[in-house]
Amino acid sequence: MQELGADVLASQRFQDAWKIPHHGNVSVAIHSLHVAKESLRLARWLNRHGGHVNEKDAVCSSLLHDIGMTERVIHKSKPWVKAYTHPTRGSTLAEEEYHVNAVQADAIKRHMWPICVIPPRHLTGWIVTAADKISSMKEVLGNQKTTPVLQEKDGVGKHDGIL
Repeated sequence: MQELGADVLASQRFQDAWKIPHHGNVSVAIHSLHVAKESLRLARWLNRHGGHVNEKDAVCSSLLHDIGMTERVIHKSKPWVKAYTHPTRGSTLAEEEYHVNAVQADAIKRHMWPICVIPPRHLTGWIVTAADKISSMKEVLGNQKTTPVLQEKDGVGKHDGIL
């Protein structure tokens, strides 16, 4: 996973996300890592069963899906406002700062479906949406570790200063 999202993980904005609280007892960064791990698992499962999912798109979209939460005005707003505003702002930030492609931008912008009524256009977006819901539920219910468990079988090394 690290090699698929190295540029995002090393960025200052993602590093700032470690300090921003999110679901349960996790930060925006930890939540995004949970979503990336779940998205990679789903993408690999789909690819083994005839799907055609670009793993880099799935990981990068996942790592950036809540990047809009790093904007102070959005982070400090009411929860129902955040739900509607952070995906659009996140997509814009991802395009400007990370030069994401159209599939990644759409996944970021549409990950709050069905709260935001326009669904994802690509399979990657559906994967990120599902992974976000799965990870969020685990975090809120306390069934997710507060630090991501990264395993070699997922293509992820041990803590090396980035995580």
